[in-house]
Amino acid sequence: MVKKRQIEVLSLAEGFFQSSILFALLKLKIFERINGESKTLDELAAELHARPETLSRLLNAGVVLKLLESKDGFNFSIAPVCRTILSPAAGEHYLGDWIRSLNYFCAPLSKLDEAVLNSAPTIEPSAHLGGDKESTRSFTLSMHNYASLRGKELADFLSTTGCRSLLDLGCGPGTYAFHLGMRNPALELYLADHPVVLETAKEIQAKYPLKNGVHYVPLDALNDDIPGSYDIILVSNMLHGLGENASRALIKRLYNSVNHGGSLVVQAQFLRDDRLGGRWPVFLDLIQLCVTENGRNHSPGETKKWLEEAGFRDVKFCAMTLLNTNSFLRGYKGPK
Repeated sequence: MVKKRQIEVLSLAEGFFQSSILFALLKLKIFERINGESKTLDELAAELHARPETLSRLLNAGVVLKLLESKDGFNFSIAPVCRTILSPAAGEHYLGDWIRSLNYFCAPLSKLDEAVLNSAPTIEPSAHLGGDKESTRSFTLSMHNYASLRGKELADFLSTTGCRSLLDLGCGPGTYAFHLGMRNPALELYLADHPVVLETAKEIQAKYPLKNGVHYVPLDALNDDIPGSYDIILVSNMLHGLGENASRALIKRLYNSVNHGGSLVVQAQFLRDDRLGGRWPVFLDLIQLCVTENGRNHSPGETKKWLEEAGFRDVKFCAMTLLNTNSFLRGYKGPK
């Protein structure tokens, strides 16, 4: 039993070796450069302006991890199972941008002990989103990777029947709104976020056969007035970056922007109410400690309380499927 636990702990400690290899392959765009049957070591080295013998050390490690395949150490192809998620041809199953965003969090999390002792982030919070145009675009694309399949589920579980307008506040790539729009072509879509984020959302919109009207609203959700009123307001994976006080204040403001009979939907990767799980929500909580001033993850119970304090009624929780780390709460603004 002790030996088994030793192996488990060592596996945790050594996990960064494997992720470092995957991150390097993605940053060098190896999967994009192969993106076919195979490529030779010399071809890849020439494209990267790298020494073949140095590049081969990384590619060989990729073979060991079954990310790449090679029979001779000279010709390399993408492992079949990885073609469906790491090749650009993978479409909505592609996870490359999402995995690159996980690499971003390695540096701040490497100082997690300092964040705990100082109760403060380990990087400049403004650098996380909005500070740099290219990194913001990359992060927005990663959110699209994450949301692509989960957006289909949200459209399955969140009914928009009878609704004419939806505001996706802090929309990121707009993926959830686009899926809801495809399910209900009569739904007018309003996407609100940082202007640089919205530029990427417009690119992503082109991937979807939407018949809806789509409107882009550049704003700072915490400081700017929310224009108009809507049948549904969606706040998705946003509150964990704000913290309790800002989240409660935002929800109270949003009450005035929901039409009578309309609803506010808070989608999140919720912690359990005892804050002891699940696995990814606990990790997300620690990420917020390292990259934001006040952010922390929240539970369904406390989020429901925030909605009820703001005046929303009949607040219900929906877990969706077991494979979806997202779930949502929906509260209504009185009768029409």
